[in-house]
Amino acid sequence: MRKIGQILRFLIPIIALVVLVVFLVGAGRRERAERAKKVRGIALIYEAWNTGNVALLDEVHSPDLVRHGPGSPWGEEDFKSNKERLLKMLKDYPGFKLTMDFLLVDGDRTADRYTFRMPLGNGKEVVSSGVCHHRWVDGKVVEVWEYDDLVGLYQQLGFKLVPSEKQAGK
Repeated sequence: MRKIGQILRFLIPIIALVVLVVFLVGAGRRERAERAKKVRGIALIYEAWNTGNVALLDEVHSPDLVRHGPGSPWGEEDFKSNKERLLKMLKDYPGFKLTMDFLLVDGDRTADRYTFRMPLGNGKEVVSSGVCHHRWVDGKVVEVWEYDDLVGLYQQLGFKLVPSEKQAGK
């Protein structure tokens, strides 16, 4: 009886350690798999923008998607209007190309910095950048916050910054 007690005192911590390691390895695999799905999803968004294949967005965006573009002329968008904007941009600016500068993945959030190039009809090209923050639920993007360098973009398009009379001290 005493030997059984000694054996159990020795085996119980070892069994607990093995169970803990198995649990942690499994949790790590799940996290890596979820991260890989998000990385693939972001890559599909870039592919959609570069090819005009809006069907790719169906794999990534939730039908309940809300896109916020603070300061952008597009404002807040839903799933359908986000696709329409993509198609309009590609129609208005053939040769539009979007590249990812970097991507961060943390839990249910991703953030990517991008650069886009837009050839204009006059032979010039506009280059600008921005950042997208995505919130994911059940493997789909449900919310996007996008921040573009609109001042830089508008300046390249020929707009001038002119202070209002109040700001100019008049």
